[in-house]
Formats: sequence, C-alpha cells, structure tokens
Amino acid sequence: MLKKALLKLLKKMIKAIFFDSGNVLVKEGFTPGIATFEKIHGIESGKLYIACHDHQYWKDFSLGKISEAEYFNMVKKNYNGDLDIKELKEVIMKNFISNFELIEYLKTIKDKYILGVISNNPKEWFEYCEKKFGWKKLFSIKAVSGYLHIRKPEVKIFQTALDEANIAGAEAIYIDDRPDRIEGAKSLGIKIVIYENINKLLNDLKILNV
Repeated sequence: MLKKALLKLLKKMIKAIFFDSGNVLVKEGFTPGIATFEKIHGIESGKLYIACHDHQYWKDFSLGKISEAEYFNMVKKNYNGDLDIKELKEVIMKNFISNFELIEYLKTIKDKYILGVISNNPKEWFEYCEKKFGWKKLFSIKAVSGYLHIRKPEVKIFQTALDEANIAGAEAIYIDDRPDRIEGAKSLGIKIVIYENINKLLNDLKILNV
C-alpha cells in the first residue's frame, strides 16, 4: 500500500521531462560526420577532428559566441591542408539521425507532460534538427547552450528550463546519455535517467511511474 501511495504521489509530482539532444533525441552527427569525411578523403584519422573540436572556437560556437561561418573559417585556418567546408558541413548534418522510436513515444505523452530540450548545441545545428525532425511540435521548453551562452553541467542551464516550465526540480526528469553532464540537474533535485537505449529508457520511466 505504501509503495502504491508513493508511486501515486510521484506521478502527481512529475510535470516535465527534459531531454539531451545528441545521442538521445538524435544520433550525434559531429564526431561520426568528421570520421566519415576523413575516410572519404583519405585524411589521417583524427586529424580533422582536432581542427574541428580541440580548440576554444568549438566551445565558443557551441556557446553561441561565434557564428557557424566564423567557426568553420577557424577550422579551415587551423587545418593543415585543403578543406571543402561546404561538403564537410553537409556530411556532418547528414549524420544527425533521428531517434524515431523515442520521438514516436514522445508523441503519446506530449499532452500529459511538459517536454523540453536541455543541450550543449550550437544554435544553427539545433535549429537544423528542430526543423528537420519536427521538434517544435513536441518541445515547449528549449534550454540550449547556443542561445543561453552556458553549457551543461552548469546549474543555470537546468534552472532556466525549470523557470520556463514554471516548476520545481522535484517535478522534473532529465534524460542524458552522459553522466558527466548531470551534476547541475541533480543539485536542483531533478530526477536523472541515463539513456542507453529506448527499451531501457521506457523501463526507467515506468519505474518513475511515467
């Protein structure tokens, strides 16, 4: 009886479910896209990735401090060799693949819960996914680093999502594939689910009585 009462109370408490984007809502396209481009052009594995990622301008791009055009100009400048930026971008974008099973599931609960995205994502790439995969129809809350100029696991990005939803931390669930990005959410009392696959996620949500 006590367990049933607790589950009933938990169900009443949960008002919002927030999701990371990369490798949760979509297969992340950045790393595999670069690897694909390297393979197509016979580039030494990891060489282009270093130019794309291992510099401050990648973080600045994901924080919305520089534009996509500025970011790719810096990549080209730091890459030692010829580089077709237009093709590189196209390959990266093609490697963003929707988690169709999860999206279909979310359609069944969108009228029961506030749904939102909390993500470290350049705004241009977030908007690409938002448009291509129909996220605007599902997610009313958007706490994205490219707009807010803050990144997970900082508390402020999670607090922004809670404020937009007008709820307390205990009334929310956050789903991410990376345990190193959740500390800010945990400190606010948000319930955490680590994403591994759709079946485990559905089971984890069932345990939380969603």
